[in-house]
Amino acid sequence: MLNALAGTDPEMKEKYRETERQMLENMANTLKEWPPVIKTNLKLNTTN
Repeated sequence: MLNALAGTDPEMKEKYRETERQMLENMANTLKEWPPVIKTNLKLNTTN
């Protein structure tokens, strides 16, 4: 898709390229924290 946009709309290609880069960085950062930390907004009763 980026190659097709390069010839027709270079400005839009750069926007998509930046979005793709951020997405790949987020995925790489997620893999660095493997297994992922469980996050919840539930309050658990741990006194029992």
